[in-house]
Amino acid sequence: MRSWIWTCQPGQGFVPAMDDDTAELIAQLCTRIGMIMEDVSDMALTLGKADAGHRAKSLRQLERASEQISRLVRAALVLEGVDNGPETDSQ
Repeated sequence: MRSWIWTCQPGQGFVPAMDDDTAELIAQLCTRIGMIMEDVSDMALTLGKADAGHRAKSLRQLERASEQISRLVRAALVLEGVDNGPETDSQ
């Protein structure tokens, strides 16, 4: 059950404010996303120089990392209250 705190936002009238616990949880999710990105960034940047066997293993690790990131982003979106399913590119 989500609790609502109402605040007045300039130009928007009264809108529900995110409570501190939700904001903290989103911050923790985003921190974890950054940690995963940092963990695999060197691998991603040097992948082109690796031999074929190592490349395949590294690509699988990158795939797992991107799936973890995707799940964490979706969780943050749900907490933010903007989860409407996958966003599509309308251009």
